[in-house]
Amino acid sequence: MSQFRNFFLLGALSVASFPSLAQSADDGLANTTWVLCERAQPGEGQARDALVFDADGSGRVIRAQGNVAFRYQRQGNAIALSPPGARQAVMLDMEAGDARMLLRGPDGRQIASYARQGSAAMARCTAR
Repeated sequence: MSQFRNFFLLGALSVASFPSLAQSADDGLANTTWVLCERAQPGEGQARDALVFDADGSGRVIRAQGNVAFRYQRQGNAIALSPPGARQAVMLDMEAGDARMLLRGPDGRQIASYARQGSAAMARCTAR
């Protein structure tokens, strides 16, 4: 099962409570790329994916199996990603300093982390 599929399947169990998916360029995510940094269950042959956030509130997951579009909303340290047709958003938590975001499962365990491309956090990444 691909990392992205795990990402959306496990994240879909989280509940998002954002009133709309309108987004502004001052959210700290606009025009940034986030690269998969760590995953809870490393697997042979799993390609490293990336999250790209555009200024208009849209984005995409860049992955070897094909890109997947989403809309996003940031409220404080919580980020909701909503792919087309999804009933619930995938939730990520932004760490202090806005250099790393965490994807957690329903039980609170970290499933994966993403580092802002070009940040010092990239040096600590284990996913290749």
